[in-house]
Amino acid sequence: MQTPSLKSFLMPILYFIIFFVIITYAARLGTVYGILAFLIILAVIYIVKRASILSLIATFKFKNDRQKAFELFEKAYKTGKMKPQTALYYSYLLLRDGKLDESSKKFDEILSKNKKSLTETDINNARLNKSLVKWKSGDLKGALADAQALYDEGYKTTALYGVLGYWYVLDGQYEKALEINKEAFDYNADDLIIADNLAQNYFLLGEIEKSHDMYVDILNKDPQFIEPYYNFALVLEKIGDIDEAVDELETALTMKEKFLSTVTHDMISKKLEELKNQKKE
Repeated sequence: MQTPSLKSFLMPILYFIIFFVIITYAARLGTVYGILAFLIILAVIYIVKRASILSLIATFKFKNDRQKAFELFEKAYKTGKMKPQTALYYSYLLLRDGKLDESSKKFDEILSKNKKSLTETDINNARLNKSLVKWKSGDLKGALADAQALYDEGYKTTALYGVLGYWYVLDGQYEKALEINKEAFDYNADDLIIADNLAQNYFLLGEIEKSHDMYVDILNKDPQFIEPYYNFALVLEKIGDIDEAVDELETALTMKEKFLSTVTHDMISKKLEELKNQKKE
């Protein structure tokens, strides 16, 4: 994380003093002049800081009015004055919302235009997000290669481990996945996505007891995403505990399905119907 410079700390204070002096002097000439000076300063601040102001409003609106938030982010982006880190965040939100082409285009633009102002961490995070775009666009091999390249360069974060471990599982490379997922768990055993990857990996390699024990621990921590409930249901089905598997699937259906989710409500519903039919037989 970059340490703020003394200049970046002092400049806002200097601007405040200048604006205060201007408004005070104008007010001495008359109330109307004081109000006029205040309004002019507000207009100048908005023009100069328009991108930051729009981005801030968009961030606050995102939870309750996503469409309006995206419109504000786009206006801020089009000013050409949006901070590159904010622009990368906007690009990630586009990705998370399923706007893949737009997200990919912006990642490329930001990386090409802001090489000097972006940190190595910023660039690597953007590269990881671009690999997510590839994956969701259907190019698992390309996404996996890009994520592995980041890993080989020494870039190791919880987010990278989370996608890399899962993608090796998804690609059917269970032994390679296990190597990564064990390392990931050593890196951050508290991350439930990493834990879910490892537990699922054990299940796919036939180590049912290890998988079961891990999922009991994971679910005791009340994860707020779909995957562990669905994956644990598969483990329970394997050991013949159909009733509990059905309970876990029903819980999974209460979880919000997101664009980056690896399990869908449709998958859950189909498995739920299958297990309920088994109970009737």
